[in-house]
This record gives sequence, structure tokens and C-alpha cells, in this order.
Amino acid sequence: MASADEGGAQGGSALAQPRRKRAKHTRSKLGCGVCRIRRVRCDHARPSCERCTSTGRTCDGYPAPTEISTDSSADNSATKELVSRPRSQNLVMMLPGLDFSLNAQAGRSLHFFQHNTALEFAGYFTSDLWSNLVLQVCRRESCVQQMVVALGLLHESFHHDHGGAKNLSAAKAMRQKATNEYALGIKLLNSHIAAQGWASLDITLLCSMLCVAFEWLRGDYVAAQTHLWSSISILSQWNKKKAPPLNGTSLSSPSGHLIQTRLRPACTSLVLQARSMPIHFTLPWHLILEVQSEIEPFQSLQQARHSLDVLLADALPETMAAKVRNRSNYKRVGDIASRLTQWSHHFGDYLATCPPDEASSAPAVIMKLWHTTARILLTACLNTDETIFDDFFPEFTEIVEKTEHLLSSSSTKFSIDIGVVPLLYYVALKCRHPRVRRQAIRMLIESPRREAVWDSLGAACVLQEILQVEENGLGKIRSHLDVPSPSRVCHMYARMDMENRRIRVTFLKQGATTLSEEKVLTW
Repeated sequence: MASADEGGAQGGSALAQPRRKRAKHTRSKLGCGVCRIRRVRCDHARPSCERCTSTGRTCDGYPAPTEISTDSSADNSATKELVSRPRSQNLVMMLPGLDFSLNAQAGRSLHFFQHNTALEFAGYFTSDLWSNLVLQVCRRESCVQQMVVALGLLHESFHHDHGGAKNLSAAKAMRQKATNEYALGIKLLNSHIAAQGWASLDITLLCSMLCVAFEWLRGDYVAAQTHLWSSISILSQWNKKKAPPLNGTSLSSPSGHLIQTRLRPACTSLVLQARSMPIHFTLPWHLILEVQSEIEPFQSLQQARHSLDVLLADALPETMAAKVRNRSNYKRVGDIASRLTQWSHHFGDYLATCPPDEASSAPAVIMKLWHTTARILLTACLNTDETIFDDFFPEFTEIVEKTEHLLSSSSTKFSIDIGVVPLLYYVALKCRHPRVRRQAIRMLIESPRREAVWDSLGAACVLQEILQVEENGLGKIRSHLDVPSPSRVCHMYARMDMENRRIRVTFLKQGATTLSEEKVLTW
């Protein structure tokens, strides 16, 4: 019998009628727990069903699907129904136990992800994308859970791989298992997309970002770029309301809010990492970046960080060593330089008002160093003479000194976020002072790490080759003044094979018209 608050009984005449016999049916397992206990039809509203909230009850969320069918022709309502996620406060309470019904290996991988991977991926920053959101969602979504299992396995194999020769066999076996788990994750993601389409778009985007992280970790940058390109394209279509209006994720929905406030900024950060590498990949990054004609004052480090991400992703050319040859681009460079100045001004104002420990924190230091590096490269791209970098010797020295302190305070071996490896790379690439240059290379070698697309040992290997090419035949180098313009490398072209730790490089010296012979470097 329906409860009174649903209007199941309407006056005395209803009581006089004989009770109808209900037809046999299978109870739905998709409704929230409260509606199932009350034996009423749940409306499956998100994030909490209206049947509960309209009567003052607390909706406890929905059960996770136990299986995703890979047969697109199967009439399985569980794969077609929008599965709602409980509210975040309920999910946070679930995190400590992570009580998954999984086999021992999957449970071990999830545990490793929660206690190691999620912490390391954020690098020097505090990000609840990995430590909170991903773990929340993977409890409810099979495709996310499978990606997390694969990432945990691959990350653990990465630790074994860097733990000495005795761990290499274990690392290889674990890496193969991770690849198999990842293949299953891709299969589940495809099933999710086939079943949901533009609905549950937040899950699709989150899985795509996990794919980028997996491919970066195993060194397949081409595959990572493919996933990142897809994420950008999907975000762009959705943001421009080109997605199908029916059964889609609306901008005003809880999932839409999650995309706008969490996933889109995270995707912007991934774009920045990809564009910071001096290799010839192109990304339609402009499709998701907000136009920042004026930079507003910051109220938090997080706001300053997102503003810097957007600015840097716009400022960095496809290769950071490129020169602006088209004078029509001079105005754009000037606009970016103006925004860099605005950002620095507002960031300084914010740091002056925040607690001292926050102002001197690692995230604040790294943001200032990235801003400095971007300003140097942006200024230099207007000049075709490599000696322009000699003017920034004080800045290069400061970057190395502050980076050394950051490295001494971190034991992270792999992160997805911006870090110090590209900063040291560009110091050693463009600063020809022998002491500062060699110190930057030494730091990359002595503190081996991977930061998104950057491998410190691979970067050091390339830099040592460039150092030898530039200083060959010059005798004793005492300062940057001893390295003349014709000896300096102005362009480098690279083809990387990170999985086998191999890179093919060719160089072009300033004033030269032909490239050097290709050389294969290994580490």
C-alpha cells in the first residue's frame, strides 16, 4: 500500500473498494536504498532522488552496477540507466575502507593507488582529483574502477622498475598485468559510452583523463595525445551545447557543475603538461581555454594556479624553443606578456595577505618559477639571437637554487602535475654558464623522477649531448660569454621512445642551414 505522503488513499471511498491484486514483477535494484525499503518507485534524480528530498528524508544514494555488459545489443537496463552517485559527504565516509568486492590482486592495486599513486600524482600541489574524486567515483563506476586498478598496478611496477636490478623481473610481470587490466578498462569505457552516450559525461571525461595518466606513465605519448585530443573535443562540443540535448549532461546539472569546476581545470592542466614538451604534437587547446583578457585578483592559491595554467597553456608555443617569425604575432606575444605581468602583480598581492607558511609553500614557489620561465621564453622568442638568454643569468641561478630546495623536500617519483623537471631542462638548455648549466643537469640525474611527459634522466641525457655539441672545440668555458652564437643550438627535433628509454635527436645551430645527423640517445 502506498504511503500517505504519496496520496495513495484519497477519501473514504477508496477504503471501501476491494484491494487489487498486484501483478508479479521483479523489484528494481536501481532505486535508492530508502525508496526500496519504503517499497515506492524511485525517480532516480541526481544527486538525491526527489521522492526522498520532497518528504524531508535523506537519500542514501544508489547501488553500483555489478557488471557492465560488453554486448551492445543486450537489453540490459542497468547499462542504460543513469546511475546516480551519492552526495560527496557520503562518499568521503566510504573512502577509508574502500570495501570492494574484488579479487586479491585488484584489491591490492586499489590499495596501492589510494595510499601511493593518489598522493604522488598531485606532486607538489594538493589535488583531491586523485585522492578523493577518483576514489569516490570508482566505487560506483566499473570503468573508472578498472582504470584505477590498472593505474595502481602500473605505478607499482614503476616503483619496482626504479628499485634496482633485483626488482626488474617483478616490474616486467606487473607491467604486463597492468596492460591487461588497462585493456579491460578500455573495453568497459567503450561499453559505458555505448550505453550512456552524452549522459554521464563526467564519467567519460574522468576515464579519458585516467587513460592519459596511464599512457604517460608507460611512456606512450602518441596514445596519450589521442586521449587528450578526444577529451578536448568532447569538452568543446559540450561547452558549446553541440551535444545532443536529450539524455545528455546539461550545464546546470550536478555532473555539469563537476565538469565545469573540477574536470575542465584538470584537463587544462594536462594540456599544459603536453604543450610544455619540445616535441611536435599539436592539440586544439584553444577550444577549452577561457579567454583571459583581464586577470582578476586571486582569493586562493587554487584560483592563482588555474589562472596560471590557462595563461601558460596559451603562452607556450608548440615547442617552447620556437621563435616568432611572423610579425603579425608580435601583438599576441605582447598581450600574453601583459597578462603575465598582471598575474604576477595579483599573485604578489595575494601572497602579501596570506599566512607566511602558505606564501613560502612549495606550490607558491613553483608557480613563481613557472611564471619566471614563461617570461624568459616569451621575451626570447622575439629575438633570433641565442645570446638573448645571457641577460637572464640571475633568473636562471634563482630557479636552480629554489628547485634544489624543492627536490630535497620531495620523494615523489612520478606525478601528473607541473613540477621542476621542465624548469631545470630549460635552464640547462638556455643558460650557457658552465656552473649553473651543469648543476641543473646534475640535479636531474641525482633526483630521478617522471613528471607527466617529462623524464628527468631522459632530459639530462639530451642536455649532456647538447652541452657537448655547443662546447666542442671551444677550450675552457668559464662563463656564458665563452659560448659564441654560431656554437649554440637554436632548435632541436626529437622522436621519443620512452618505453625503451631511447630518443632520436637532431640539432640546428644558430646561423646554420642544415640539421645535424640524427643521433640515438639511451639511458
